[in-house]
Amino acid sequence: MQDVTVRIHFRQPDGAIEDGQQDFGLESFAGFLPAVGDTIVDPGVRVGLDRRDPANREVWTVVQRVFGPRDLQDCVVLVVEARKGTEADTWI
Repeated sequence: MQDVTVRIHFRQPDGAIEDGQQDFGLESFAGFLPAVGDTIVDPGVRVGLDRRDPANREVWTVVQRVFGPRDLQDCVVLVVEARKGTEADTWI
């Protein structure tokens, strides 16, 4: 299997899509390509903040997948909507 680069783009509240300039390999998603409707917990937490506190995390919902963006082979863009973590997200 070839390496696949997964690039994150963010859908803004006004509908605009912004390149998040974050690339991941499939290993970041347990070897699977997330599908529309999937939830991703942003792995990044600012230095010094508690990783277990959901308020310090972002949760992304995949709203669109784009294969071969800008004619890049082996690349998939995941368009996500981001929100702050809440107490209801403590289980994840």
